[in-house]
Amino acid sequence: MSGGDAGSLKRRLEGLREMVLLSDSVLSWEKEWYPAVTSGSLTALFLVVWYMDPSMLTLMSVCGLVMTLLDYIIPKVVASVFSEDSWTSEKEKKLEQICQEMMFVRTGLGRVCEGMGAYRETSPLIYLSSVVVSLYMLAHLGALFSGFFLAYLSLLALSMLPGLHRRGLLEKYCAGIILKIGEFVKAKKLE
Repeated sequence: MSGGDAGSLKRRLEGLREMVLLSDSVLSWEKEWYPAVTSGSLTALFLVVWYMDPSMLTLMSVCGLVMTLLDYIIPKVVASVFSEDSWTSEKEKKLEQICQEMMFVRTGLGRVCEGMGAYRETSPLIYLSSVVVSLYMLAHLGALFSGFFLAYLSLLALSMLPGLHRRGLLEKYCAGIILKIGEFVKAKKLE
């Protein structure tokens, strides 16, 4: 994606820019206690939903209601709490960096999807077997654990990824796996 996409994303986030910076600060663990806040908040939210045990339709309706209210309220609260004078060039650079990182992730996910499509065309048998095995393992995992618990673990892992990445822990502990995948892909390209 080009820089223009990051610019358009930045324009769309104009009313939420202070919240974007705060969210990035929390998710990237700028303070030592931010991982505890992230995991604790997510755990509390899932415990409340688990305790209330709403139907799927009720849960989706409440989520939509909360998102709509937050979409209306947050820009108004941010505008009243943060003045225009508090926005500095340093914050502007940070927002630009966040938008570029978000576009990088979006581009990466697009490339993975394109790569899977290309792999489907070039090696259909390997593609089919890997998808079938992956889906079977996912179905087996779903039979062992509830979908609600798996959703909790998935969201917890996703919310911890930015902090793990910025602290270098993801690269440190997952470098071996990434190298093995890279070697496998290179070996397949040579065949």
